[in-house]
This record gives sequence, C-alpha cells and structure tokens, in this order.
Amino acid sequence: MATNPPKTLPWLSRLKAAFTAAEARFSAMPRRRMILTVAALAAGFALIGVLLGIILTPYNPTSTPSLDSSTTTGDDQLSSYTGIVRALEEPKEGASYYLELEDKTQLLLKSINIDISFFKEASVTVEGIVVGTSDGLQNILFVNQIRIK
Repeated sequence: MATNPPKTLPWLSRLKAAFTAAEARFSAMPRRRMILTVAALAAGFALIGVLLGIILTPYNPTSTPSLDSSTTTGDDQLSSYTGIVRALEEPKEGASYYLELEDKTQLLLKSINIDISFFKEASVTVEGIVVGTSDGLQNILFVNQIRIK
C-alpha cells in the first residue's frame, strides 16, 4: 500500500517558502546589520504602539467644577484643636461636650457619626469645621475626626 503525503494548502506552502528565504537572507547578514535590523523592528513596533494608543484613547476633557456650596467638600475649612474633652452641665445648642483648650477656653463639640462620650476626660486632637453659636459668644466644632494623644 502506498502512502499519500498530507495535502497542504497552497498559501501555506508559499508562506513557508517566504520564511525560508527570509531566514536565509537574515543568516547571511553581517552581525552589525542584524543588530540594527532587530533594533529598527523593536523601535518600529514601539512607535506603532504609541500611535495606536494615542489614536484609540478617547479624549475626555475635565470640566471645571463650579465653586458653589453644593459642590465643595469643606476639606479646606477643617480646623484642628488639641485639648481635653469635658462634659457640659447642661447641653447647649445640641452639644453635650466641649474641648478645653490649653488656654482654658471652651470649644463646643458636636458630631453625628462619632460618640464623643467615649473620649470624655481624654486628651485628644480634634478635626472639624468651626462655626459660631447663635448668640455669637462661643464656637461649635462639628467633629470630623478625633485622635487620642
């Protein structure tokens, strides 16, 4: 029984012949020219990658946000104070605790998320936004963060 060789596609045989010819030419090149050819191919593919990256990357310009009160975060208005947390005898404007500063002044403390009673009689550093009371005699610190010293 005679064996038939496997059938090859015509374009595959042409591709094989082209690779064989290119390999023969590449092997016959001087070493310096071979290095330059490889470097040129690497630079060419890098340039193609950069160009495709520039072309295919969508351009989304950032718009300048408006600076009204609904878009500002208030982070630039944060103040930091260090002192001892003390309890008020009777709450004033919703604040049950105050921060006694080193110069013995009082700063009322209010917070929605932090239980200030946990820090009673502790030396702390408090960060938050300071506003005046309705009578204008004291300041209230809306607590954003508390750190025990």
